[in-house]
Amino acid sequence: MNSTVPYLVQSTATLLVLYAVYWFFLRKDTFFHINRFYLVLTLLLSLVMPLFDIRLFSDGPVSPVAILLDTVTITPEKIEKVTSGHLSWFETAGVIYLTGVIIFMILFIIRLIQLALIIHRHKITRQEGMNLVFVDKGYSPFSFFNLVFIRKDYNVNGKLTPVLAHEEVHIRQYHTIDLLLAEIVIIIQWFNPIAWFMGRSIKNNHEFLADEGVLKKGFLKHDYQTLILNEAMGLQVNNLTNNFNVSLIKNRIQMMTKSRSGAWAVSKVLITVPAILFLMVLFAAGTTGVAFAQEKKEEPKSLGNSKGLTPQQTKEEQEKAAQEAAMKSNQASSPGEEVFNKVDQPPEYPGGDQARIDFLVKNIKYPEGAKKNGVQGTVFVNFIVEKDGSLSNVKVLRGIGSGCDEEAIRVIKMMPKWKPGINKGKPVKVQFVLPIKFALGEKSDTEKDKAKDQGKDQK
Repeated sequence: MNSTVPYLVQSTATLLVLYAVYWFFLRKDTFFHINRFYLVLTLLLSLVMPLFDIRLFSDGPVSPVAILLDTVTITPEKIEKVTSGHLSWFETAGVIYLTGVIIFMILFIIRLIQLALIIHRHKITRQEGMNLVFVDKGYSPFSFFNLVFIRKDYNVNGKLTPVLAHEEVHIRQYHTIDLLLAEIVIIIQWFNPIAWFMGRSIKNNHEFLADEGVLKKGFLKHDYQTLILNEAMGLQVNNLTNNFNVSLIKNRIQMMTKSRSGAWAVSKVLITVPAILFLMVLFAAGTTGVAFAQEKKEEPKSLGNSKGLTPQQTKEEQEKAAQEAAMKSNQASSPGEEVFNKVDQPPEYPGGDQARIDFLVKNIKYPEGAKKNGVQGTVFVNFIVEKDGSLSNVKVLRGIGSGCDEEAIRVIKMMPKWKPGINKGKPVKVQFVLPIKFALGEKSDTEKDKAKDQGKDQK
């Protein structure tokens, strides 16, 4: 989900900026073929452009820093993980998004099945060089790929009527492909109103193209416009198809009567160039912001303070420990083998983070000597997840003694193989620092609530 959020943000931004160029500069022009190309290109860029790592300037050498995991607290009674307050919101948003994707995917499949059932019920008839499916009365004519769904009353002595000529343009210019591409974008960005507006604009432009094609065949403009008005009350069967009356009637008639745009209007497409450059700068600038946010999320919210450290000193200790972990890892690694702190797909404990916590719950024991002497504090343990998922270079960076350091190392070395980290499609070494807080006399939030309830009952 971490990689999905930046992708959706950049994809949405691409669609918004490029569609704004179309809406304000291109949509009123009569260069329908150019507008079609622009709209389809916008859809493709919104899908593909966020996949590229856009860097306008060289980052230069980067000092390696280990990934700092959330703090795990160990008490004689239980173990507790200190988590970020934003985690539940993030997970909830992820569930909502995936639910929307699934719903619109199901609706897409239902519409395909609906078309298949119509074809199965009415069969395909070859006539006038076209594949026709004669449907029931009440439906407006529509096309899907090389099929035309039309009522029998349009079959006038086997001659090509304006309606068939209209649908023939949709078929010849492969308009269905545009609609399916728009549907994919809508499924991915169902939450984005611009994606829905884009789909409607593509359908409208298809109608302008088809109307233009009909008039070029010699049909009278007045008769054709009358036919459009008569068909306005027809029922639209399916959003995946090119319906004869799918666009606003007023816009179609206006475009048919409008004077052709001058050749200079084509130059307005060049506005796309600064728009794309703006997006590149935006994405390149956003890369640092996203990485910083992820690092902030990985920082623990509270650490052991048994050595009398101030909150600011504790933070500096964390950064110092992470830097030290990276330096030691690089020294331990063989020449030419890089140890990463940021990868496309971070290593994952088998079963996920909660499974890692459960493993620690089962195996970490608070040393008796430490309990007897009242020793508590945070142990920083460094380790590397190798290319095969095994753990290496398990070392204590800052410890508290009394057996706590040894216990932390013992349990981490017991961990099973992780799912290795992936960077640019290849498994790589990834370095972590795990803060383990040994605390005496601390109670979990649940235990505190129970104590409060017991106090109220006694009163």
